[in-house]
Amino acid sequence: MCSHQPACPTADSPDHRTAVTVSAHPEQGWSLLCNGTIVFDDSKIWLKLL
Repeated sequence: MCSHQPACPTADSPDHRTAVTVSAHPEQGWSLLCNGTIVFDDSKIWLKLL
């Protein structure tokens, strides 16, 4: 999924939160990272879409 060099960490790696944000929706309170992880701003919950 990631085309960055070096590649972003995968969604199941320990450092998955360091992936690049590809879509930010602060008005809705979430962002999508390059590795498929969804970050919710209000609750700080991370969902991993494998």
